[in-house]
Amino acid sequence: MRLRIVPYSVSYKTVETLNKRADILLYLSTALSITISLLGYFNLLQDLKDVLIGINIFFICIYAFLDNRANYIFTKAEMKRRLDWLDNSFGTNFSGKKSQGYFTNEHLSPGLYKLAVNCFENSYHTQFIISKMLGRIILQTVIIILIFIASAYIGNREIVRIFFELALPTLLLQKLIKAIYFSSRMIEVQDRFKSLFNDLMQFGFENKTAEALRDILEYETALSWASTPLSSKIFTKYQDELAKEWEELKAEYQIKTN
Repeated sequence: MRLRIVPYSVSYKTVETLNKRADILLYLSTALSITISLLGYFNLLQDLKDVLIGINIFFICIYAFLDNRANYIFTKAEMKRRLDWLDNSFGTNFSGKKSQGYFTNEHLSPGLYKLAVNCFENSYHTQFIISKMLGRIILQTVIIILIFIASAYIGNREIVRIFFELALPTLLLQKLIKAIYFSSRMIEVQDRFKSLFNDLMQFGFENKTAEALRDILEYETALSWASTPLSSKIFTKYQDELAKEWEELKAEYQIKTN
């Protein structure tokens, strides 16, 4: 396995930590919602039920805070990643401290062509990882939304409680929709890059500069819009496989080796 030094990786790890804590609150809130509904349905322990409603509202508020905090840190990390990407592609030093072993195209001369190749590689990895994440996101969202619907149905439907509890499945549904559209856009970006590098086997890069910039901007715009952190666990698991497939892809499209 290649040595990888990514200065801004600490920010992504912070995002992962915040998201894990948010997930714990999500599961606790789901369990509390079921408990509260059952206590209301069987008319048991009203005082305990009131306390649990307050705790659940608190959990939901903290979940929303952690989710927004993670999104903010992720956005800042993405800004650093873009600067590092430009540094690697053009030989500049906007980031102050460059990554090592993050890109696999060090053999290429700095310039717009290297920028396009790096973006092609990034989009390939992104599309692969989000496709692996999508099944879990769908399953988690569907199960928890159904639980909250059932909870609201069998409970007493207190106005304040329902207001806060509905916010949680709404946030999850929003994330699911984003993930689905993000995955779809990554497939489109990959297809565009394949078309671009297919054309480059016959035409000079100077004739395809506009198309290359269009595809690069499309990829970065999709990342910025989705604000969906990718699973480092999935990347680590498939890192060697991805590296091998990327080398095969470069050979297929005759991407320069020097």
